Amino acid sequence: MEALAIIVTLAYIGIVSYLVIKQYNVVFVFMASGIAALLLYSLFTGQSILSSDKSTENIFIDVFQFTENEFNSNTAGTGITLMVVTGYAAYMSHIKASNKLAQIVVGPLSKLKSPYLVAALLFIIDSYMKTIISSHSALGILLMAIAFPILVDLGLSRLSAAAVVVIGGFIDWGPSSPSAIFAADKVLGVSPTEFFLQDQLIPGTILVLIGATFTTLYFRYLDKKTALTNNTELAAEKLQSPEEMSCPSWYAFFPMLPLVLIIIFAIFPIFKLEVVSAFLLSLMVIFAMKLIRSTDRKATTNDFKIVMNAMGKSFASVVTIIIGASIFVEAIERLGGITIISNALASANIPILASTLMSLITFLAGIILGSGIASWYGFGPLVPDIAAKMGTSAISIALPMEIASGIGRCMSPVAAVMIAVAGMGNIKLMDLVRRCAVPCIFIFIANIIVCSIYILL
Repeated sequence: MEALAIIVTLAYIGIVSYLVIKQYNVVFVFMASGIAALLLYSLFTGQSILSSDKSTENIFIDVFQFTENEFNSNTAGTGITLMVVTGYAAYMSHIKASNKLAQIVVGPLSKLKSPYLVAALLFIIDSYMKTIISSHSALGILLMAIAFPILVDLGLSRLSAAAVVVIGGFIDWGPSSPSAIFAADKVLGVSPTEFFLQDQLIPGTILVLIGATFTTLYFRYLDKKTALTNNTELAAEKLQSPEEMSCPSWYAFFPMLPLVLIIIFAIFPIFKLEVVSAFLLSLMVIFAMKLIRSTDRKATTNDFKIVMNAMGKSFASVVTIIIGASIFVEAIERLGGITIISNALASANIPILASTLMSLITFLAGIILGSGIASWYGFGPLVPDIAAKMGTSAISIALPMEIASGIGRCMSPVAAVMIAVAGMGNIKLMDLVRRCAVPCIFIFIANIIVCSIYILL
């Protein structure tokens, strides 16, 4: 029976992965397949998936009651946080504050004459900007417009320059990251600020430095090997005009404002400032400043629609993935295969084996699904149960898993950032995937080692 449960569970995961690869809607696949699996579970076992005090007295209706409960629980808390963060990011893009920040941060690199030093510095800047601009594709597009021409003009191949932009955004961290918020709220039961400052910041910084060093040295080797550093390529044209970046220079501080407030009040806890409050406070301050400076205050207030529309799109594209993934995870757990595997890992009593295997799962899922979010949301909720059975901390498994999901996205041919960067760089998508593959695999291995050492210390 145990072998059958494992086979059925893996087959179910395989079918879901296949449908996503074939570009069926991720939310629909997660939700519909999860509901179908739970209905079949109820049919064959005669058991409800709800406890007796929550049951509707019908085992099949209980599946839909469970779905309703997931909508309610996930929309509140984590869902609202993600929606507010997304709304703020959309407004920063609308007023060109994000563009100005990138322009100011990346601009000085053009004065340096060492191409691979510039590439390494850009990699680091890219990674830290990810704490402010959480969308990998949005950040990639922005840096392609600003930094890509600089790298190519200095002598990097177009392929290497584009790959630096992609891989630099491998880590999903910071209080504004949907993956980090989900990890904190749903997996670890801590605040996003605590997760970032206590768990992500140090190992993440080490990985960024390792990744920047290896990636640029490896690309230098490849460019020299293929003789692409002798300016035989076409120069990169300017992808975005200065007019499209125009706004006061001090607007560059706006995208950082919520993060600055969160960190300040985490270090100096004069009063408690949660993530949503920090973003709402920042938003109101910026709107107040805009209203003071505006000659058309009515038009300025109409800009609030941008925030609301972005929040609605976030619910449709991100929060619903969380809901669908929670149903998907419940189905996996009910099928029993993962429980049997986790029990086997627990009996082996080798925590690093569990963290490695679970990280490999999210890494491969990130490649297949093209989304670190979908990968992490799909398998992250399994962590507390596995950790409890092994008698180890949830963070020891969750931290490398969450990072691994973003690394996988950086070598996925279906990831939005890969498609966008390849198109803007006028390079073949699969060539970009191949250029990113070796650094991503190296960073994945480094991730397992660094996180394991950090947790032990």
